[in-house]
Amino acid sequence: MTNLTHAPAIAGVASGRIERALGMQVEGLSFRAGPRVLEALVGDAIDVGVSGPAAIVYTHARHPRLLRVLCGCASGGASFVVGKASGIAGPHDLRGKTLATTQIGTTQDISLRKYLANCGYESTERGGDVVVTALDSMTILTEMRRGALDGAWLAEPWATRAVTDAQAVRLIDERDLWPNRMFPTAIVVARRDFMHRRPAAAQALAVAMADEVDRALRTPAETRDAARRELARLLGKGLPQRLVEDAWRFIDFTPDPLAGALDTIAEDARALGLAPPTSCRTLFG
Repeated sequence: MTNLTHAPAIAGVASGRIERALGMQVEGLSFRAGPRVLEALVGDAIDVGVSGPAAIVYTHARHPRLLRVLCGCASGGASFVVGKASGIAGPHDLRGKTLATTQIGTTQDISLRKYLANCGYESTERGGDVVVTALDSMTILTEMRRGALDGAWLAEPWATRAVTDAQAVRLIDERDLWPNRMFPTAIVVARRDFMHRRPAAAQALAVAMADEVDRALRTPAETRDAARRELARLLGKGLPQRLVEDAWRFIDFTPDPLAGALDTIAEDARALGLAPPTSCRTLFG
């Protein structure tokens, strides 16, 4: 996905390091949101994907034997940003507002809806009085600049871009809502049949991805600059270096998929009526 939370995977594929580690040709594809990554996995269009946890949870609930987690990639890197003219200074100001995520069912969509529920609100489609809509990231920025959108729950670099380009205010760094400020935002997941057909390649990929995460921690500027160049190619427009550096501060890269937090997200999705109940333990077995 074209998010900075996926930077180790983006840099590893773009540099050819992951291809060399596997000893086979690797084709990298980019997706707008996690559900699209998982649709490609379900359709056997890709063998391995990097996605936020929500789409993995949904797919696992419906296809319990399809997927297995290889490793983690990132924690954090998501924020609730609000327009300067929205009048939102806290949860008491959300009634009647219009908020957005990039797609219904994404990890940030669950985060937003959980936050609203915890604050005593419901979305309008459930009879409540907060509008929750799905817009692509660029449209969110445009609508926040126009004052037509009051806020959005976004991954990086889009949250920081809203702050710098649309004069939005970062109301919540989502890390502050989690124990130890850790929750998964990018997880490497594979089709089980790929792992059975090519176990050595699957193991090599898990090691290569862990190496890329370690590289992002040891030499952050190298991974950050490589991801910035590749995102410019994928998006057709480069992101300012200062923007990427600012957004980087909100991401914590880790090879740990944070299984306990993944179970929490699965329960949140169930409680919100977005997914059937499921146990994430079998994603690791």
